[in-house]
Amino acid sequence: MQKKNVTIYDIAREASVSPATVSRILTGSTSVSQEKRERVTQLIEQYNFRPNAMARALTETRTKLIGMVMADTINPYFTSVYAACGNDAYRRGYVTMLLNTSSTPEMEVSALTKLREQRADAIIICGGRIDLYQQDPAFIRLLENTLKSTPVVVGTKSPDPRIQGVSVDHRGVMDMAMDYLLGLGHRDIGFVYTGTPFIGTSLRLSQFRKRMAQAGLPVREEWLIHVDHYDCESGAQGIEQLMTLPNRPTALLGMNDMVSVGMLQGLLAHGVRVPEDMSVMAFDDTFITAITTPRLTAVGCDYHEYARMLVDAAVGAIEGRTMPRDQMIRPVLSVKGSCAPPAPRP
Repeated sequence: MQKKNVTIYDIAREASVSPATVSRILTGSTSVSQEKRERVTQLIEQYNFRPNAMARALTETRTKLIGMVMADTINPYFTSVYAACGNDAYRRGYVTMLLNTSSTPEMEVSALTKLREQRADAIIICGGRIDLYQQDPAFIRLLENTLKSTPVVVGTKSPDPRIQGVSVDHRGVMDMAMDYLLGLGHRDIGFVYTGTPFIGTSLRLSQFRKRMAQAGLPVREEWLIHVDHYDCESGAQGIEQLMTLPNRPTALLGMNDMVSVGMLQGLLAHGVRVPEDMSVMAFDDTFITAITTPRLTAVGCDYHEYARMLVDAAVGAIEGRTMPRDQMIRPVLSVKGSCAPPAPRP
């Protein structure tokens, strides 16, 4: 044999064993006799044989690949989750493959189909239709088809007993934010939000209303400002709407870091000082909160812990272990420079 042309089948033929036996030796299986192992190992060393991923996949039960379907990789929340999951998966001997869907049903179908074709050992889905408060029947059918061949883990509440879910504690996130703002003395609080069809938005809005009622404070509907997207431009547009009002809150919550950055830019453009004139508080607490001026106080989570829980659920499903159907990641408050006690009213 010439070294550059050696395949697993050539090694098997020269060693007088099956390709499956060569594969078991390459993967460290103990169910091979010492005599066969020595023959095969000698040939592997002689030809400096290194199997490619395609050939290995044909003979191994697992690909050691975890697919990750993310709704919007421009959003730093999703990139933070993916980066942490990639590191945790690597530590466990897996690699991850990222597929961005841009929150479109067609791309969700394409992503899940491609990962099944690649024989991913498991799929983690974060964002998109899985987060809808009222589930889309078409998406549920897509999940059911995927489950026929591949375990699925979701970064939200599980929609199916066969699926493990690891979700952000949206009520707890709002509770932590409100505890902090109320503790600073704020009583006039607004919320710039988006994504009303989704679980996270619904839970945060309802918890905001509940906490205001518990504090004996009225909810000013004009200070609940709906914007179209989860991006900076939408946050700035929310501020433009706020600036048309005769009265303004002393503290403003933003749906995520991107929206909150846009809010901060919009307020500064109008000469509103943060936090001296108005406090701004974000949700997610990704890297972006540390590069604004002032830096954004935010409620988020420990992304390394979140990743550990997601990947552990995926690996548990791969290995057939019994895992909790639903788990929740605890919120974490990061106090920076965008919040302060309210300025005295004139």
